[in-house]
Amino acid sequence: MHLVIGLGPIGGNIGAHLAQLGQEVYGYDFNTERVREWSEEAASPAGSDLAALDWPSIDSVHVAVRLADQVSSVFTALQEHTARPLTVFVHTTLAPADAQRIMSSAPDNWRVFEAPVSGGPQGARQGSMTIFLAGPDTVPAEDRLLADISGRVFSMESYGQPALVKLLNNALATYNLAATARMLNLAAEHGVPAKGLFEVIGVSTGQSWMSDNLVDVQYDLLLKDVGLLRGELGSLPSADLDDDVEQAILQARALLGADPQV
Repeated sequence: MHLVIGLGPIGGNIGAHLAQLGQEVYGYDFNTERVREWSEEAASPAGSDLAALDWPSIDSVHVAVRLADQVSSVFTALQEHTARPLTVFVHTTLAPADAQRIMSSAPDNWRVFEAPVSGGPQGARQGSMTIFLAGPDTVPAEDRLLADISGRVFSMESYGQPALVKLLNNALATYNLAATARMLNLAAEHGVPAKGLFEVIGVSTGQSWMSDNLVDVQYDLLLKDVGLLRGELGSLPSADLDDDVEQAILQARALLGADPQV
């Protein structure tokens, strides 16, 4: 059985997807209404009492809460309820330093994977998420589980790296989102209908995943991740089109092994 702790947009959909695949899933959340709704939708048991679980039957634990302190509280609660070995996947997006601290605090008999995800609720529900993974070398059962819930896994060497990669990616996405929004506002300020520019962007060089999904994207989660990254690094690069833009483009091309002058 797979235990999913946190039945929000990511955890709830991971659990529902596993249940749809015919696997046994137990959903856990403090929110009793969320527990009821998820249990009905996934046709799987759920509750708010870890003491009620048959711990020897738990094959994996998936932690999908929102904040670092909540992940730490989950780790403490798990230790209070069972001393047996556990395989734990932490899907919460953490600051890199928090990821290193929390993952390293787990008992020696746990197999702990830092596993933040990209792809949103839809990717979680469809099993097509991207997972950024750090932890022990995976065994076949864990590989099968990861294949069930994701479309691609990027393995990394140490705790904290998955968090940093996801935060950098989401900061880039936020730059794209903010730039699109500002260009639309700028068009309107100068008498060009924003909807007209938006149609042009959708079929031209300004197009991006973020521009395509500007209306529906959960920007609050992106801004949360930007805040985590800024807190970790102290500051982020300016997105202004200043005199350093060309040098940044050439440097990035060189880092990717391309001819920077092409």
